[in-house]
Amino acid sequence: MRTLLLALSLTALIPAAETNPVRRGKLLLEDDFNGAALHPDWRVAKGKWSVGEGKATGVELAADKHAAVIRRNVAFRDGVIEVSFRMLPGAKMTAISLNSAKGHSCRVTVRPNELIVQKDRTNAKSDDKAAVLARQPMNFEPGKTYTVTMEVRGTSVSARVNNGPAIGGSHEGIAIDRTNIGLPVSGEGVVFDSLHVWEAQ
Repeated sequence: MRTLLLALSLTALIPAAETNPVRRGKLLLEDDFNGAALHPDWRVAKGKWSVGEGKATGVELAADKHAAVIRRNVAFRDGVIEVSFRMLPGAKMTAISLNSAKGHSCRVTVRPNELIVQKDRTNAKSDDKAAVLARQPMNFEPGKTYTVTMEVRGTSVSARVNNGPAIGGSHEGIAIDRTNIGLPVSGEGVVFDSLHVWEAQ
């Protein structure tokens, strides 16, 4: 009964659009990190990144004064993004960051104790502001693998963990063309098992 009440309360946080999963269409990007190094299409913006045993690990470097992050071009407007990962002890944050030609678009952020869905500020010179659309307390145990699914459709963005209930919301700034995806990491390290991006059907 408690699980049912929790699911109902989470559903009440978001518009009906987010409670119905987006149908997955064409697979736009798949990376299981099985090579000896990151695929050359990835661009390392910050941090230390390594690949081994079918996993990519990102670690923030204090000298960067910025989260570790890799980015890769993938063009779509509405879609589904799925990332499997585990946080190492000392990890503070990871995220799925979607960006446009002008700058940031929206993201799903994972911290050890919460899941956040937000619309980002486009860039430092833009007039728009970041807006948290949903925040849910959640325990992400170090060393345990989780799968986060992010869905963007029209003005809506949502996220769910391990096929659980979705949280999310709507913002006019979400309805734009995406040009690339980023995987930021803060703290002692996050290990990524796989990444998939589908165009919405």
